[in-house]
Amino acid sequence: MIVAQMSEVSRQRTVLPEAIVRAIEALQKLDLDILPVGRYELEGDKLFFMIQEIQLRSFEESRTEVHHRFADVQIPLSVAERFGFSMPQADLVASEDRLEANDVAFYPSPTDESFVDIHPGSFVVFLPGELHRPCLAVKGKGRIRKAVIKVHASLLGL
Repeated sequence: MIVAQMSEVSRQRTVLPEAIVRAIEALQKLDLDILPVGRYELEGDKLFFMIQEIQLRSFEESRTEVHHRFADVQIPLSVAERFGFSMPQADLVASEDRLEANDVAFYPSPTDESFVDIHPGSFVVFLPGELHRPCLAVKGKGRIRKAVIKVHASLLGL
């Protein structure tokens, strides 16, 4: 997991994966607040982003997920979003496996889960294989507008 400020990306380009820097710099040139909900290609199927408007959830309503082919770069645009995070746990068995079709598997709550609040202007990166729980409400359950960049593992050298 990586947490950083959007405004610091150009300064941190030597420590961030190049594909993530390219994607964030491309998004910084767009007005994400008015872009319609949908999927937008940056570099074909290997690097793209989605604009989403989603209902935030309570912990009990949420699910832990993992991706194998893509990293997630989650960027809240309208309100803060809480994320759960856990390192891979070998004894945790997927409750729903859609990895082959949709590159996502859902898991029961991991034993050692940490939480971080990400505010507009910041982003969080979950690398392939990292357990994460997105879309958690920080203050009350409202809606969030967010951008999610998908970065293929091959662009990260994985």
